[in-house]
Amino acid sequence: MTPTVSLPRQLPAGSTRSLPILDAAVEVLRAAGEDVHVVYAAHGDVFKIVPREAS
Repeated sequence: MTPTVSLPRQLPAGSTRSLPILDAAVEVLRAAGEDVHVVYAAHGDVFKIVPREAS
């Protein structure tokens, strides 16, 4: 059985650590075959990882 890793899918935009953390998570998800990227969502003032076709 392969262990699973929990990655954040959204973090507050006000934190200077959010983008580097999400960028690292995107690289892991891309390596696992997901086509994702980080976007800013004004509603909630957060950065989110979303599938490319959803943006």
